[in-house]
Amino acid sequence: MTSSDKHPCQLIRRMAEDMLIRNMAPATIKAYTYHARRFAGFIGKPLDEATVEDVRTFQLYLIQEKKVAYSSFNQAARACWE
Repeated sequence: MTSSDKHPCQLIRRMAEDMLIRNMAPATIKAYTYHARRFAGFIGKPLDEATVEDVRTFQLYLIQEKKVAYSSFNQAARACWE
């Protein structure tokens, strides 16, 4: 199975496991995986096919459309790169 065949939940679970290995706080893991699921829904394609432009478009959406607080924006941005 290639990584593009994996269900988004499997990739996000792997992301959570990797953050746990790095001793990240449970609240941080929960926040990052939440934002990763939001990002996956936003781009509408497998996470491993996301491009830098997809991330940028999502960031602009959060700022311009959702008008999120900077702390929420920062969490979402970090989640995209985890």
